[in-house]
Amino acid sequence: MAPSLSNLIITCPLSPDKLAEVKTHFKSVHHYPPTSKEKVPKELASKADVWYTNYLGIPDYLNFDDIPSTKLVQLTSAGANLALKSPALNSEQARKQISISSASGIHVLSIPQWILSQTISLYMHLYLQTYNLRANQKWQRDIPQLPAPPPSDFGNSGRSLYGKTAGLLGYGHIARETARLLKAFNVNIIAANSTGEKRRDEGYIIPGTGDEEGTIPSAYYSTNDPESFKTFLSKSDILIASLPSTPQTTWLLKDEHLEILPEGAVLINVGRGDLVKSDSLIKALDKGHLSGIALDVTDPEPLPEGHPLFTHPLAIITPHTSSNVKGYFEVGADLLLENVKRIREGGKPINKIDPEKGY
Repeated sequence: MAPSLSNLIITCPLSPDKLAEVKTHFKSVHHYPPTSKEKVPKELASKADVWYTNYLGIPDYLNFDDIPSTKLVQLTSAGANLALKSPALNSEQARKQISISSASGIHVLSIPQWILSQTISLYMHLYLQTYNLRANQKWQRDIPQLPAPPPSDFGNSGRSLYGKTAGLLGYGHIARETARLLKAFNVNIIAANSTGEKRRDEGYIIPGTGDEEGTIPSAYYSTNDPESFKTFLSKSDILIASLPSTPQTTWLLKDEHLEILPEGAVLINVGRGDLVKSDSLIKALDKGHLSGIALDVTDPEPLPEGHPLFTHPLAIITPHTSSNVKGYFEVGADLLLENVKRIREGGKPINKIDPEKGY
């Protein structure tokens, strides 16, 4: 018999209108947003069938024994590495009883826009132009932080995306929507995943977004095959990483990998900061091999005050905010309701995390 999933606890922010909608789908709903600073009482926790929580998962003052009725934990994050470490979810018993689902798929409304805007900003050096005009209050067309252009060139401020190749390192929801958007700029798309094979997207898809059948890339490469991975990197004028943090992805990009990228390549990272060491990125920038980087995630994270990446003229840094979008938790609640519906009908939730893989 399929679970009825009657009782929900929400520990992330949610608008009054969305909360009212969610309440129509459950017998009882209890909301403990971070701003309330109230702890979920153990009596309520023991009766909860479903949790809607942030990237940390079940609050750390609760253990598995405190949530005996829980069947589903819906996260608001694409990453599950921290939630899997929470006291309530880190046991083998918990992982057998509870389905943990990520919010992968909802970020197509925000992160691909960030990727596209930062890629264009790096290619056109818009961030430097804006900074110089604001700081100097002087009408200056050339960019002093960059090498002076040869006399035959029209300034040193811009390059075109036309005809470039973007290498998508990881081809999940974010990458698929990014690929769709980049095609409008006549960018060739290639992708690298663990198998090197095309696969259909069977996760949560917001209508009109992404690449469900995986047909946009002109070629696929394998990160598990060193030669295939090297070929992928050698073709990537724009390397866009959206990988989760797993033992396989930690420090995946090393100095020698960055050197394989085409001269003047740019790197965009919206996955996790432990993909590549900051020292390696600074070295590649200073040597002139990379022409720019845009990072929403960093090594370490947060970056300590005074870190050289903050002021490097070829780096754009944002404080892990690429996913921020108005109505974020409301979109996540739509995924929650879809997963609850599927389980009640005897099916499996979308984006169910494999604890062994970490995603």
